[in-house]
Amino acid sequence: MATTKKSAAKTESSPAKTVEKKAAAPVKAGAKKETAAKTAAPKAAAPKAAKAPAAKKTEPKAAPAKKAAAPALPAKYTLTTMSTYLADLKGISRKDAREMLDSVFGLIEAGVMQGERVTVGNLGKVHVKIKPATKARMGRNPLTGEAIKIAAKKATKVPRFTFSKNFKEAVLKAKTPK
Repeated sequence: MATTKKSAAKTESSPAKTVEKKAAAPVKAGAKKETAAKTAAPKAAAPKAAKAPAAKKTEPKAAPAKKAAAPALPAKYTLTTMSTYLADLKGISRKDAREMLDSVFGLIEAGVMQGERVTVGNLGKVHVKIKPATKARMGRNPLTGEAIKIAAKKATKVPRFTFSKNFKEAVLKAKTPK
């Protein structure tokens, strides 16, 4: 009864709304019960009609809240789980998310192949380092002490990743599994 008195007080403040609510009430199923209630207490029937539109108004507000909630982070960070996470986060298909990740990795690879230092977000930079050639030299077998000749090596290109200073500092504060 306390809720009906509160909602009745709300409907009394807007007389135009109560007229519309009274007209809509007989259309509902169980109209015989409501018509009997109208003759006894016309203000008590109006709050019942007011509850249905109020519930409709709260439903659209609840929908954006669901979109704002981010999906849980993946347990393992593989290409499949990352694409699934992105698909859920952005509301796109898994195939599109996978294509996005592939194109980003392809772009990074193309930049590195051109000899560029490619920045990867706040993580760091990917680049190619050239290891210089080494000359032939004499060495020793540590087990027997026998002198051996170590062959010369050509210069080689090696992929490297340099972590950023900010990322290194953040890792120090990160949780690590035991």
